[in-house]
Amino acid sequence: MAHDHSHSHQSMHGFGPDRAAHYDAQASIALAGAAALYELGVSALTAQLDDHDAASLLYVGVGTGAELVPYTRFGVPGWRFTGVDPSEPMLAVARQRLEAEGLLARTQLHAGELHTLPESEPFDGAQMMGVLHHVEGDEARLALLREVAQRLRPGAPLVLGCRVGMDPVLVDIELRRQRAYGVSREDADRRRPLYAQMKPVPSDEALAAMLAEAGFAAPRAIFLSLQFKVFLTQR
Repeated sequence: MAHDHSHSHQSMHGFGPDRAAHYDAQASIALAGAAALYELGVSALTAQLDDHDAASLLYVGVGTGAELVPYTRFGVPGWRFTGVDPSEPMLAVARQRLEAEGLLARTQLHAGELHTLPESEPFDGAQMMGVLHHVEGDEARLALLREVAQRLRPGAPLVLGCRVGMDPVLVDIELRRQRAYGVSREDADRRRPLYAQMKPVPSDEALAAMLAEAGFAAPRAIFLSLQFKVFLTQR
């Protein structure tokens, strides 16, 4: 779940070695229910593809590989994974984690943005978690969603998670929770303007319209943590 970007999906800025080593701990504080989020993403994809003994899954913004770990409990030994991320330090963490979990042998990790991934057979499903809200502008977001769609076979499921809307009351809740987990009041106050600068997709309706334009079906919400929402859709 690594991210920042101007066109295709992310740049490496802010996700170097120092950040990569602590990313998962920070993510568990920044996003309440991160572990459940990853498990529900795998639950959704395995439910949609439950008749597949072998499947190929694309993970856009795979980060430290934490999103893949729940597969160890879902009994899909024939499934293969391709994880894309522009941050090599994040992928280094992912390699160690996936090796320890017994998943690395069936996972291809690609350093770069999605458009640099070599062409292949269409994927059976995909997940893109925590990426879209860092993409600047509707045109670039739509281009990324279309790029994901082009990599999928018709009918393939996509799990998409991103921030939706910017409610200052909910930002207050986020920052107060972060203080309870060790963030100082001063650091929380410094973070507030950063939230104000974010311009996520403004609403569920706007996201649904963007997905439709990119070639996806109407999304179903499967997870909500304050302003972070996860949807299941299909190409």
